[in-house]
Amino acid sequence: MRARAPDGSQWLHEIKIDGYRAQVHVRGGRVAVYSRNGYDWTKQFAQIARAAEALSAPDLIIDGEATVLGNTGLPDFQALRRELAKKHSDRLVYLAFDLLYLDGYDLRRAPLIERKRALQRVLAKAPPKIHFVEFFEMNDGDALFRHACKLGLEGIVSKRRDAPYRSGRQESWLKLKCTKSDTFPIVAFVEKLGARPRKIASLYVGRRDGDRLIYAGKARSGYTEAVAREVRKRLDPLIIKRSPLSVPVKKPKATWVKPVIQAEIEYSGITDEGVLREAVFKGLRDDLPAVDATPAARRRAQRHSKGRRGC
Repeated sequence: MRARAPDGSQWLHEIKIDGYRAQVHVRGGRVAVYSRNGYDWTKQFAQIARAAEALSAPDLIIDGEATVLGNTGLPDFQALRRELAKKHSDRLVYLAFDLLYLDGYDLRRAPLIERKRALQRVLAKAPPKIHFVEFFEMNDGDALFRHACKLGLEGIVSKRRDAPYRSGRQESWLKLKCTKSDTFPIVAFVEKLGARPRKIASLYVGRRDGDRLIYAGKARSGYTEAVAREVRKRLDPLIIKRSPLSVPVKKPKATWVKPVIQAEIEYSGITDEGVLREAVFKGLRDDLPAVDATPAARRRAQRHSKGRRGC
């Protein structure tokens, strides 16, 4: 994964979409939707298939992403997973970014910019469930990437404007994902079974919402052997019998701890429920004072602080 977007007029840039890659095939007015691996997902994406029936071209193949827009208005992968678990969904949308075939013409050898302009024309009067993914022609791709990250987007995809279509990984498509990092109190850990000496397998973290301590997610990765043992040792004297969270969550493998130690967690985004996506442990924040994040402890600390200010 590159750390910087490419510059220059030879590149086009798109907002990276958080969803399932899918191709829409229309032949003689009949529609099929295929997954990235070539599986027929017409039934799973029936709403998209029905919308594609209204497209003006009788024969075409479109490449894009099936997704669901979350409460923030941005593509939300967790929301997509929930919708796909339902028998009927009305929230699925298809975001189209490439056109591979149109009315007897194989467009895969054509330059990307020509395929995009043709796709834009095909989708000019498309149903609301199918959207053309806008692209940006700008020399400073990194400026767009930084702006996308500030908006809370997943990242961008940079593509060579003159490139033909090829499946699989390639140098003409460069993906850049935004990563976010913040500090969260550790509320529990999962022990690595049978490990000697003891070590953690993962951490549960919380987030503060006013006086409440809410579950924020699970960091499954980011630990070396030494770190996993060190964190387990640090948390040992803090083990408690009950969850410190204000809103209970079912975590049968969790060993709950007093939420006084804070961890730096890198993550790709936050779901509608406030849970971190792709959370990765980066380290303990020993530079920050230990703070009990439970509501009662915070109220005691606030009263003590006010008393000191009055002296």
